[in-house]
Amino acid sequence: MSAPGASMAPWVRHFRLMQTSPTKAYKPQTGPQSCYHCGESVPVGVSYTVVINDILQPMCCPGCRAVAEMIASSGLENFYQQRSAFNQRPDIDPTESASHYALYNEPSISSNFSEQDDEGILHARLLIGGITCAACTWLIEQTLLKLPGVKLAVVNLGQSRLNVSLDSTLCPLAEVFRAVDALGYKCRPFQTSTRREQMAQEHKSGLQQLAVAGLGMMQVGMFAIALHAGDIQGIEAEYQQLLRWVSLMVATFVVVFSARSFFESAWRHLKVGALVMDLPVALAIGTAWLASAWATLSGQGQVYFDSVVMFTFFLLLGRFLERRARARDQLAWFDAESTLPESVKVRRADEWLDVARKQLQPQETILITRGAIIPVDVLVQRGTSSIDESTFNGEHLPRSVTIGDALYAGTVNIEGALEARVLGTYVDTRLAALQRSVERAQTEKPVVAQLADKIASKFVGMVLLVTAATAGAWFFIDPDKALWISLSVLVISCPCALALATPAALTGAANGLRRSGIIVRGENALEALARTTHLVFDKTGTLTQGKLTLKKTLCLSDIANNEILRIAASLQLFSNHPLANAFAEYPCDLPFEQVNYCVGKGLEAQLEHQTYRIGSQSFCAALAADMPPPPDDNFYWIALCRDATPLAWFGLEDSAREEAHSVIDRAFSYGLTVELLTGDSSSQGTELAKALHISTVHTGVSPEQKMAYVQKLQNQGAVVAMVGDGLNDAPVLGVANASFAVAGATELARTQADFILVDGDLNAVLDSYKHATKGARIIRQNLSWALLYNLCGIPLAALGYIPPWMAAVGMSASSLLVVINSLRLNKPSTIRE
Repeated sequence: MSAPGASMAPWVRHFRLMQTSPTKAYKPQTGPQSCYHCGESVPVGVSYTVVINDILQPMCCPGCRAVAEMIASSGLENFYQQRSAFNQRPDIDPTESASHYALYNEPSISSNFSEQDDEGILHARLLIGGITCAACTWLIEQTLLKLPGVKLAVVNLGQSRLNVSLDSTLCPLAEVFRAVDALGYKCRPFQTSTRREQMAQEHKSGLQQLAVAGLGMMQVGMFAIALHAGDIQGIEAEYQQLLRWVSLMVATFVVVFSARSFFESAWRHLKVGALVMDLPVALAIGTAWLASAWATLSGQGQVYFDSVVMFTFFLLLGRFLERRARARDQLAWFDAESTLPESVKVRRADEWLDVARKQLQPQETILITRGAIIPVDVLVQRGTSSIDESTFNGEHLPRSVTIGDALYAGTVNIEGALEARVLGTYVDTRLAALQRSVERAQTEKPVVAQLADKIASKFVGMVLLVTAATAGAWFFIDPDKALWISLSVLVISCPCALALATPAALTGAANGLRRSGIIVRGENALEALARTTHLVFDKTGTLTQGKLTLKKTLCLSDIANNEILRIAASLQLFSNHPLANAFAEYPCDLPFEQVNYCVGKGLEAQLEHQTYRIGSQSFCAALAADMPPPPDDNFYWIALCRDATPLAWFGLEDSAREEAHSVIDRAFSYGLTVELLTGDSSSQGTELAKALHISTVHTGVSPEQKMAYVQKLQNQGAVVAMVGDGLNDAPVLGVANASFAVAGATELARTQADFILVDGDLNAVLDSYKHATKGARIIRQNLSWALLYNLCGIPLAALGYIPPWMAAVGMSASSLLVVINSLRLNKPSTIRE
C-alpha cells in the first residue's frame, strides 16, 4: 500500500466520495460472487469473509478483507451505507502491521476519531484494551511521549481511553497504534460501540478467571485440610502423594489461566524498567508454585498449593470488584451530539426535504419549528423567536432573536418558526466545543495519588532486595533452608494489605454514602474530598430552586390584587414561555379572545372589548404610554396593562433552597472557604451571595471561565469541591478535585460529577465531606498497620522464625484486618451527624 501522503489512491477517493453525495446512500448490489468491498468477482475456491453489520460479507482477497476488518472493528461500518461507489481493491499485506495501521493515517478515516487544530496538531481519541491499573496508564503515557512529535498522551483509566496530541508530520498516527500494540495492549479508535464490546469482553474474561480461581481454591483447600490433618495424625505416603499430585494439577491450571495477568503485567513493566505491585505478586505465586511443585516431584518438603490459589482468588476478586465499580455508569457517558435531532428540514431546489443532520452542508437553509432543538450553529435569515439557552448560560429568561442573530446547537426554539443558514458541521458548534472542554477537564483532572502508590515502587524494590539478600545469606548458612526462608520473606512481605489499604477504605466509604442516598461515581475523589479547602457552588438549580416564582405584585390601578393575579394567570394560559409557570397556581378562568402571541415580547388579548397586554415594558408601553419603569429591585419584572391603563408589575425570583443557609453556615464551621460561580449575569447572584453571607461571587461566567477559575484556585494550592447541576457546569465538575451534581441535574453534569445527590438535599455535600475525612483516618490506620506488619514480619521471616505456611496465614490475616477496619465505613448511620 502506498504511503498516505504520496498520492491519493483510488480507494481513498471512494472514502471521500461519501462526503460529496450526502442525500443518497450507495447500496451496491453484490451477488454471491462479488466482493462486498471492491465489487470485483470472488475467485472460485476463495473464502475470505468479514462480518459487517452482523452480516457475513464475501471478500475477493486478503487486502479487501484487511481494510474491511479495520473499518468494521473501528465501529465505522456505516461507511458502506454512505459510500457512493465501490472501493478500489487495496494493495495490502495483512501480515504487515505497518500496512495494517497505515490505514489510520488517511484523513478520511482518522477524522472519525480525531480533529486537527489551527496549529496543525492532531488530537485523537483511542480505545485501549488490557489496561488494569495506574501502572498501565503510566507505561503507555511514558512510551508515547518518547515518540518524536507526540505533544500529549493521557490515559483515562476509567474509560480505557487514550487522548493523544501529535504532529502528524513527525509522528504519523499509525506509529501510536504500533507503539501501544508493541507494549501488549490492544488499540482501536474510540467509539461508544467498541467500548461497550470491550467492557463486555473484559467482564466475561474477568468472571471466567475468578470462577476458575474460586473453584480451584475450594478443591485445593479441601485437599490441604486432608494433608494438614495427615501431618498431625499420620497419613500413608501413597495417599499423601496422590493428594499432592491432584493439588498440583488444579493449582497449575489456576496459575496458568487465572493468574496469567499478574505475570504478563509484571513482565510488561519489567521490560521498560518499572517495578509495580504485580511483580512481587507474580513472584510470590510463581515461587510458591515452583517450590510446591518441586516438593511434589521430589517427595520432600511442604506444599503450599492452597496458599497459591487462595492468594490468586482474593486478588482477582478485588480487581474484579474494582473494575465493576469503575465501569459503573460508564456507558452512560454523555455524548452531547446525541441530544440533537437526527433529521432536519432543508431547502434544496425550492423544496423542503428531510435530510440527516450529519449530511447538512454549510450555507444551506434549514427550517427550525417552534419547540425544536437547534441542530447546528446557524444564523437567522427569516422570522423572530425566543431561544432557551439556560443550559449554556444559566439564565431563566430566553433570548429574543431576529434576522442576523446566531443560534447555537443544543438550545431550544420556544416561540416562532425560523429559517436559518447553516454555519458549519457539528464539530464547529459551540456545543461540540463545550464537549471538548469536558474531555479536556477529564484529562486535566488532578490525579489523586493514593498513599499506597507513593510507597509502592520503593517498597517493591525493597522487598526484592531483602528477599535476594535473605536467599544469599541462607545459602551459606543452610542451603536446604534457603529456598523456604526466602519464600517466607516473599510471601509475608507481599503488599496485599498495603494494596488493599486505600481501595478497601474508599470502597467502604462509597458504599456507606450510597446507602445514604448519595451516588458515588468516583471513589478516588473521596480522598480529595477529605482534603477540600474550597467549596464552590453554582447558583441556578443548585443553591436555588431552579424555577421562577412570583414574589411581588405591584398594583398600578385600583383593581384588587386578587383580580390582577386572575387576569395575569388567565393570559399566561396562552403562553408557552417559561415565565408563565410562575402564575400556574392562581385562578385562570377569564374568557380571553383574539389572543395574539408576540414572539419575544408578550401576549395581547381581548376581553369585553378591551385590549390587555402582558410582557416586557416596551411591549406594554406601546399600548399604555404611562407605563412606569419597573421598580429598581432585584427581580425579573413582567408588566400588565389594559388599553392605555397600566395595571401592575409582577416581580419573579428564583428562591434559595430551604437548607441553603444552614449548609453554608455549616461549611464555614468546618473551616471551608465558600464561593459562588454563576452564569447568570443579573444581580440575582450577588443578592443571593449577600443573603447567604458568601463573600466571593462571580456572575456571568461562561463554562470555560468557570473551569479556568477552579484551575487557578488549584494552582494556588487549593483543593476544590464543586457543586452544580447544568450543562454549563459539566467542564468545571470534571476539573474539580471532587464534584457534586444535585438532583435534577442534566445528564452531562451527572456523568461528570463524582457524587450525585439523589434527594437534592445540599446537606449531603457536607455529610459526604465528613464521611470522607473519616475514611481518610481509616486509610492512615490501614497503611500504618500494613507497614507495621511488614516491618515486623520481614525480619522474623528472614531469621527463619516464620515458616511459609505461617507467612501465608499472616499475609491473609493482615489483609483481613484491613478489610474489617474498612467495613466500619459501610454503615450509613455513621454519615449523618
